[in-house]
Amino acid sequence: MSVAYYGPETVTKDLFNRQLVDSPPPVISVDVETVSLKERMPLGFSISVSTQDSWYFHTYPEPDREIELALPLLNNPKIKKVFHNAMFDLRAFPLIGDIDTSNIADTNVMARLLGRIETPLYLLAEEVGMTATPVEAMLGPGQTMLNLPPEEVAAKCINDTQVTLALYHEYLPHIDQQYFAVEMEVIPILIEMSLRGLKFNETDRVALETKLEKEVAYYKAICEAEDFNPASNQQVGYMLAKRGNFLPMTRSRKQLRVDEEQLEFLDDPLASAVLSFRHANKLLTTYVRPLAKQDRIYTEYNLDAVVGRVSSSNMNLQNTPGKNSPTGINARDIFVPDSGCFTTGDYAQEHLYIIMHTTGDRQMQRVYLEGEMDGDIHKFTAKEMHIPRPLAKTINYAIAYGATPRTLSVQMKTKDVQKCSRYLDKWFDTFRDAAEWIRGAQVEGLRDGWALPTLFGRRIRIPEEYSKYGKLNEEGMRRKAVNYPILGSDGEIMKRALIRCKHLPLAITVHDSITCDGDVEFPIEDLENIAPVRIPFEVKQTLRWE
Repeated sequence: MSVAYYGPETVTKDLFNRQLVDSPPPVISVDVETVSLKERMPLGFSISVSTQDSWYFHTYPEPDREIELALPLLNNPKIKKVFHNAMFDLRAFPLIGDIDTSNIADTNVMARLLGRIETPLYLLAEEVGMTATPVEAMLGPGQTMLNLPPEEVAAKCINDTQVTLALYHEYLPHIDQQYFAVEMEVIPILIEMSLRGLKFNETDRVALETKLEKEVAYYKAICEAEDFNPASNQQVGYMLAKRGNFLPMTRSRKQLRVDEEQLEFLDDPLASAVLSFRHANKLLTTYVRPLAKQDRIYTEYNLDAVVGRVSSSNMNLQNTPGKNSPTGINARDIFVPDSGCFTTGDYAQEHLYIIMHTTGDRQMQRVYLEGEMDGDIHKFTAKEMHIPRPLAKTINYAIAYGATPRTLSVQMKTKDVQKCSRYLDKWFDTFRDAAEWIRGAQVEGLRDGWALPTLFGRRIRIPEEYSKYGKLNEEGMRRKAVNYPILGSDGEIMKRALIRCKHLPLAITVHDSITCDGDVEFPIEDLENIAPVRIPFEVKQTLRWE
């Protein structure tokens, strides 16, 4: 038998049948070893039936014959399959065979729900008195798992499943099972969208590439005429400082900070040229050129954000700028539906509805529940604060992200932090119930390190932040104390919305929106009443992705 067994018994055909075929346990843990994080070709996978008994199956260069005997175990919906980062393993598993996803658990998600800030397996292993080795510690520069002896790959995979199974049993009594079930139900939906991909028009892609190349060349020429390279942070910092601009040092103290936040504050046309160069070049090199000679783009959805929102990576579609992007570049226009049209639904002003409900603010209720100012919260804010509606809209949305005078100044692109402080004071005076909740949330967050509950009852741990001088960054923690319950609630609503729409041809989800490929009917009434507060769900159809 070529399959490898790790355990206290002597490996026999009877042991294999007893543990994996004839009387399998109700819970197993599974891990897939791939060439690398980017190259997902499976080298093998392991199954642990206990923290002492584990099996490893080679899938490269030739698959073990016993895999066919083990697959029914993995396809059995009555058996709980436990992973650490199920999104990764389940995306790789189709190259091995079918696996049931209706009964899964993810210890990475469990750790997040229990307030763990850092969730790599090698860190969590200590909680159950075990050890795990990160891949990076096993590989040299430029190496992949193919560079390791197969027995080392197998031993690592086996150890990871044993640690994962131990963590599952450790965490299970402390997890809200109903809440966790929702987290697990959305995973196969996100994986299916990841594997589905999004079609694009090659002619439009080439046109966008040409446009971006011209923009990159234009802004690069402006900078080179001043004798510096806009792609070099060191040269950008030197030139801008030479022109009289103040820039702080990086944390390492080796060069000046020239990140976007710093450059947007500078009243210097060269800073604007550098930002425009970066935006166009980033879009060109990250999103547009890599699509050449392909016909679809694929992204990978993740549930690993601290607040539980759905994110994407490896061609991050969620960050693709649309027609309202502040960069002025609409890169979504190249994406087209397979069916002929997209149907998109999004929650209108979701964060502000969450704030209204969570804080019980009476002024917000006058707008949203009683229809004052035609239900336009930005118009209401502008009237009460005696400011233009666009500015009111900026401030309203900034509040959900735990706005401080400094962060608001970034949103408004102004150096006048004192002016931003006055705006926040006016907002707090206008929405006094919300202001009281915000202040209470900040006090609570600093006192015990946990944010107030989300709409569905989850409390999220706030990581401690320290300055380069070792001082506690209380402002950052206060901001997260406000931000986490709101964004966490947003994530809860969207995951439940995806579950209710799983029968539809889901194409992509971005923050508070869901796009389907086809002329479909969303279950609007159901979607609007997912949360304890009714949130409008607006639907439109387009010929391109917007």
